[in-house]
Amino acid sequence: MESPFKFYIYEDSAYIYDQNQKLIFQMGVEESRDVDFDVQSIILESGKEVSKEKAWEISGLNSLG
Repeated sequence: MESPFKFYIYEDSAYIYDQNQKLIFQMGVEESRDVDFDVQSIILESGKEVSKEKAWEISGLNSLG
């Protein structure tokens, strides 16, 4: 079964896209947050899809281990 999550990089930030809920969340060590609805389409269209590992690296979450 394919994962419902896709990971994106946009303007030096990492995002996780939940394909089931059709929502994007910004990933971060200090703060993870919802992304405004009007910005979601920009990230999906202009962001670069990356691996989960790359998104964790960009967001800094890999350093929490």
